[in-house]
Amino acid sequence: MNYLLPLHQIMMLELHNVTIGEIIKGLSATLDEGQLIGLQGRGKTTLLRAIVGLIPIDGGHICIDGEVLTPESAPYFRRYMAYVPQRLSVPEGYDKVPTDYVELVRRAVDSGKQLLVVDEPAEALSEEKQLAVGRMLIEVVQQGRSVLTVLNPLNDNYIQL
Repeated sequence: MNYLLPLHQIMMLELHNVTIGEIIKGLSATLDEGQLIGLQGRGKTTLLRAIVGLIPIDGGHICIDGEVLTPESAPYFRRYMAYVPQRLSVPEGYDKVPTDYVELVRRAVDSGKQLLVVDEPAEALSEEKQLAVGRMLIEVVQQGRSVLTVLNPLNDNYIQL
């Protein structure tokens, strides 16, 4: 398959009638370049995992800059995304990686990738850490990059699942 995205730029993430099991039914939404959108409701982590191509969707389609995300194209599109999962586990025998949530977000921000997909941490963050993460994500948006997050909305843009 020939994907046309330039390596340095994702312009838009589009969800068209996306259905995932019984959790998400017919969701349509758009995340433009330089926009921050929060997710609220049931199925947030499931949706984020589908957007990064880790789980399949049952209906509809996900597009990145007009190109459809498929199991075959997902590894290509992940080159443009930084994903901060809800839980991070490292198999025994592998080098340690940071497990501090703020450090994981910082690394995602520092990656320079155009789309940050940020799930909520498994444990509650202190108010200080919430503010630090919020500042980092707002900085990303000010740079013209996009953020889709499950964290408490940092602005009024959110999708209710």
